[in-house]
Amino acid sequence: MDWVYVPPQHSTCESYWMALLEEGPLSDAPVPGLWEWREAPPISSELWDEAERLHRDHVIMQLTIEDYNRGGLIGYWKGIECFIPASHLLAYPFPADPTAREECFKRYLGRDLRLCIIEVEPPRNRILFSERQVEACEGERRSWPDWLRVGAICEGEITSVRPFGAFINLGPLEGMVHISEISWGRVRHPKDFIEPGQRVRALVLSIDEQHQRVGLSLKRLEPNPWDSVQEWISPGDELPGRVVSVERFGVFLELGAGLEGLLHISELCRYGTDSAIPIYQRYRLGDVIPVRVLDIVPEEHRIALGLCESRGEVAGNDDKAERHTAV
Repeated sequence: MDWVYVPPQHSTCESYWMALLEEGPLSDAPVPGLWEWREAPPISSELWDEAERLHRDHVIMQLTIEDYNRGGLIGYWKGIECFIPASHLLAYPFPADPTAREECFKRYLGRDLRLCIIEVEPPRNRILFSERQVEACEGERRSWPDWLRVGAICEGEITSVRPFGAFINLGPLEGMVHISEISWGRVRHPKDFIEPGQRVRALVLSIDEQHQRVGLSLKRLEPNPWDSVQEWISPGDELPGRVVSVERFGVFLELGAGLEGLLHISELCRYGTDSAIPIYQRYRLGDVIPVRVLDIVPEEHRIALGLCESRGEVAGNDDKAERHTAV
């Protein structure tokens, strides 16, 4: 956890002002009393990754000026302090007289400036912006290829894998596959399916030219198992299911590749299951349970399940189980 040093409202020496020029402001309100420590709010690594991409792709951003210090202007982007040095403003140079300089900075408060990132500094919990380099950044933005459009199929190399998804290098720019677009089945972590350096084919779902962002999907290049679920199972069928999630309201069972059904807790109680024992103690991930299909709603990706009355091994459905495993 990072800590922010808040100065007291005492007279300041020249070394303090030099520190402000170097570090930016540490407090925007008077703090009476002695020097004290304040805990800075945590900033996720995903936000720093996004800031790095915006910097790398020369994205022009709009930032509202909320404060200033002797060295420049201050704004905030998603909770991260953003500092615009006076030397990177179009109106530079500013007067050396402190009073006149402050009056110039005050005129920026509340204004929206078009800026580009010139440096991302996670150790200091800040991002440096420039107004003077916006024109240069616009000239350096990567060109948008003609083949890159919604619905196009592209190929690229996975550059990084995160808990929320993965990034794919498409050549002229980078696209992202959200965790929900990796597989039709349950994905606990993308690293279970893909890894950095792997080459994959992906479908383009969305394009944001302004921010140079591309949304991709891996699973949509594969058949959707829900489109054909009623071809191999029907209400009343009995088949084995593997426990993939245990919730307070029931148990989710994987019936095959990309298909899950819910064994609701009300179904468990129907067979005299001891309700005094918590459900998470009765069922463990990976357990195989014989179940009966109660209802199928393909358009909602929902299958309702019940326990087999025999509670024994599922019989007479070997062919269906084999067909489903092959999906």
